[in-house]
Amino acid sequence: MKREFKKPVSWLGGRDLVTSLKSIISSTLNGEKQDSRDWMFAETIPIKHCSGNEHEPYWFDYIADTGDGMSAVYNVAYLCMSDLWLISEVPGKEQISLSPAEGYDLQLPRGEFLFVGGDTAYHVADVASLKERFQTPFNWAYMDISAATGKKVEQRPIFGIPANHDYYDALDGFNRQFCEPISQNLQAHVREQEDLQDPQLGLYGFKRMQRSSYVALELPFEWKLWGFDAQNGKMDKRQQAFFVSTFCKDLVASGELFDEQKQADVQKALQAAIPGKLIVATPEPSTVFGKRAAKDAPMTKSFEHLGLEPGFLYDGKLSSNKCRLDISGDTHHYARYWGNKNENSEPGNYASVVAGGGGAFLHPSHTDVGEIKKQQVYPEESDSHREATQRILNPWNILAGGYVGLVGAIVALVTYFAVTIPQSTSSLFGYFLNNLPALDADQYFLERIRQALFTADTNSYFEFSYGFDLIYIILFIAFLFGWKKMSVPGLSKVKYSDSQDEWERYRTVFIVPISLWIIPLLFLMLWPRESSLASFQASWLIGLFVIAALQIIDLSRGYSDVLSDRSKIRHQTGWDSLPLWVLNVMGIIYIAFGFLHYGVYKTSVMSFDLLAVILWSLVIVGFTAFPFFNTDKLGIAKTNSAKFLAIGFWHALLQISIPVCLALYASLTEWLIICTVTIAFTLAAGYLFTNTHLIKNFSPEVQKKIGNSMLMAWVVTGLAVFYAATRGEPVPVDGWRLLMALLSGGIFSCIWLGWYFAVSLAFNCHNGEAGGGARSERYRHIIRFKLTENTLTGYVIGIDTPVTDLKTQTPKFRLVDVFTLQAKNK
Repeated sequence: MKREFKKPVSWLGGRDLVTSLKSIISSTLNGEKQDSRDWMFAETIPIKHCSGNEHEPYWFDYIADTGDGMSAVYNVAYLCMSDLWLISEVPGKEQISLSPAEGYDLQLPRGEFLFVGGDTAYHVADVASLKERFQTPFNWAYMDISAATGKKVEQRPIFGIPANHDYYDALDGFNRQFCEPISQNLQAHVREQEDLQDPQLGLYGFKRMQRSSYVALELPFEWKLWGFDAQNGKMDKRQQAFFVSTFCKDLVASGELFDEQKQADVQKALQAAIPGKLIVATPEPSTVFGKRAAKDAPMTKSFEHLGLEPGFLYDGKLSSNKCRLDISGDTHHYARYWGNKNENSEPGNYASVVAGGGGAFLHPSHTDVGEIKKQQVYPEESDSHREATQRILNPWNILAGGYVGLVGAIVALVTYFAVTIPQSTSSLFGYFLNNLPALDADQYFLERIRQALFTADTNSYFEFSYGFDLIYIILFIAFLFGWKKMSVPGLSKVKYSDSQDEWERYRTVFIVPISLWIIPLLFLMLWPRESSLASFQASWLIGLFVIAALQIIDLSRGYSDVLSDRSKIRHQTGWDSLPLWVLNVMGIIYIAFGFLHYGVYKTSVMSFDLLAVILWSLVIVGFTAFPFFNTDKLGIAKTNSAKFLAIGFWHALLQISIPVCLALYASLTEWLIICTVTIAFTLAAGYLFTNTHLIKNFSPEVQKKIGNSMLMAWVVTGLAVFYAATRGEPVPVDGWRLLMALLSGGIFSCIWLGWYFAVSLAFNCHNGEAGGGARSERYRHIIRFKLTENTLTGYVIGIDTPVTDLKTQTPKFRLVDVFTLQAKNK
């Protein structure tokens, strides 16, 4: 049967993401309340040599961020179930063979177990995604290896830890993929063993042994591997107690581990007893993009609570009697920090490794904050820049990567319609544009729509007496935004306080300032005004009052969460529920006031005006503020706020104006020429800004120069397209013009978003979004580890370009990196 290798999932609002939104939203809103870890009872798992020879080096494999592009996962799986041979340990191409060919004398035996470092499938690691994007390519690789060698691939253990995409399915898929089954493991080609009502997701070449989402493995030569389930760096107490019990049972049994009065002594005891040879696998990296975790970060605290020295805070320095590797996925490329030989040519004893190359899209590796130097990176920065920039400046990739084109088409259609048809909005634009086109005389259907949206609005633009309403609600929204950031954390600090007076004081301070905002609202209710407000102005006010109501409800939810935590150990009084009642009533009042006080026009008029307000607000505010969302974990945009505000606003301006101007003023021939030339120039820019001469000596300085040149080229392109689109005469409005607006929005939304990502990426921002838009399957990797009595050696095997049949096609593998950590002799 012909195999269908599906491309990576669509990250820019694609079908896969949209269908997964329910699970993602549920996990985001209720993740901490749906914590499964407190029900788990983990066990330390001893691992022995498969061969029985305890003196041979011990091998195992590590991958992370799998279950996306199926050809990439297939190549990764093939490597994980194969012996490999090297010419030498010098990194480079043509260094790896799948068979002991002439000159390939150095064998890297198949790992005796496989460790998966999180995000097993995308977008949600549920049963369907795991079956299709993880299990299927792994089983294809198993069958191809069996066919090529004439032997069945031996089943070996598989272990894993979850990351955020595993949690989006509340660990149900993770449990079926990794936890020890009730009955025997699924054997090769025996599909009847699957219970279709309760599938266990067995892999042909592996068997499952763990019993919890975190795991402790006792490896040969007294090495330990700890796999943490610490989402956002946070570790629950049961998990903390489990890991401590593996080396310091007395602290757990006596209860001293969690005794706040004895923490100084506990830390000394933990640091003295912590294993000397340790591999720590986490869902998120401690060091990434040249930036280390902060001293007060949850991950740092989790390390310290276990007695682990945060070597990443101290330039990779670890006590001389310790040897540790910190490894994680989450970021989809390979990067190693520290782990080089010292000035005496002796191997180091600490490294922090990012290794999220198991199959998911490529995170560009050339993003670099510059706090810490990378010792090795894959792909190289120049290759990363070339791959990402060329792909995101290809509008087809953006279009195929999700619903960006559809959203852009809808925004353009609504905007063109608003400019030309309804009296409430067209009169507003007529104030700025004096050459708007008229409705074609033969357009009976559009004329009927215009009549339906007609209103006898005596004030077409703005009624100044209602300006107070606008100022009030904008100030209230700003207050609510700031108050949540200030008050809810304050309540959280005292939610377990022994002092009832202190809790009541904070509770009062929380609710009283919000309640006082009702007073000016009563004034607006009772203020008699002779003139009515403009229809479009009314829609703005309704929208803003709805936003305020939603913020009030969000505050209510935040207070409810604090109150829920407090009620676990403190008695809840009737007064504690009063803020919930006040906030919920206020939310209802603000929604009702907005619609009843300002909704004085026809439903058809108000509905369309409100739709236009929402769309334009999302585009203008959303794109302008986009760089400052939570995706900017590196803080790049915050430190360059003026630049990124300008870039975001320019992007929003292009997204709204260009498609509408084309539909208003361009003939069909002009439209075709403008679209073709803009697409061609955008494609050419992708190659121009990645040519070999320009990036030969790639560095942060070169990257910044490229970013500035790219930004200038984008501005010139936008201005040129705007000039070309507006130089003609207004074209009468008809159905074909609406279609042109729709198509223009679909095309140019992909063009401008590509430019925006390319420019932002060159300035070290929007790494994840740019990588998701590029959807590259190249540059995947696995790490094969070798353990001896005193050393840990990692062989990083890269996949430059995945193939779909490793039986017949020549693989494009390379040896990316070889590093060794040295443990101190006893």
